[in-house]
Amino acid sequence: MKMKLSCFGRLSDLEAIERAGYDCAELQVREIVELSEDEFKAAVRKVKSLDITCEVFDNPIPLDVRIPVPEFDLKYWTEYLKIGAYRTAELGARYYVFGNGRSRSLPVEGDVQSAYNKLMEFLNILCDVTAEYNITVLLEPLAPSLSNFINSIPEAVEFIEKFGKYNLKTMCDFRWLVASGRPIDDIVNYEKYVKHIHIDNPLTEFPKRLMPSLDDGYGYSPLIEALKKICYKEIIAIEANTFDNFEEDIKKGLEFFRQFGIYPYRS
Repeated sequence: MKMKLSCFGRLSDLEAIERAGYDCAELQVREIVELSEDEFKAAVRKVKSLDITCEVFDNPIPLDVRIPVPEFDLKYWTEYLKIGAYRTAELGARYYVFGNGRSRSLPVEGDVQSAYNKLMEFLNILCDVTAEYNITVLLEPLAPSLSNFINSIPEAVEFIEKFGKYNLKTMCDFRWLVASGRPIDDIVNYEKYVKHIHIDNPLTEFPKRLMPSLDDGYGYSPLIEALKKICYKEIIAIEANTFDNFEEDIKKGLEFFRQFGIYPYRS
């Protein structure tokens, strides 16, 4: 069975990800926004020259910026989002993963309603800006240790249905599904909303994230079988950040999938 397989990286990693055999690379919005104009044009040329795509970008604003606080400047960050959406669309963006656990977490005391309203205003702006470029925002369920706003796929789906933006969906980071004690069936039951998958070894202590493998002590079969059951058609991205040798280690991710009979489209 073939599925779109992706690997996290930076612009400087694209050639290595292509050589390893992946279909896609997953990049960070911040890196793209902070490029000079000449660097951005070079990045567009690089992506177009490679036999991989960059369809998913993470964290629409920097991870250290908090949204539901009085000092968050909606006007400034709206312009930031516009630059990010334009540039990532030029690179092939179809999805934005809105993880940003700290950014979106709500206060537990004080004027919680005003903070919530500001977060909703930001999310409205994010969806409107990205819609101009046919980009769908994926609201990522996170473990309670990272955020107090949206901690499960069912919670995300309930929110999405009420929020009413056609380009707002959700995704599954397998690590946080495990950490929150949620069943794999969440993916099956809400398949029409789940547009992306992240996977790493969920047993390592965060923020350390390793390539998944069959001998790392975790049983991945239920996840893989669930994806096969729904004929999953979107991208599965390996979100690892700890390597001995990046280029050699990312090849192990494809070996992991091959042991389940899953191959990249490029193979």
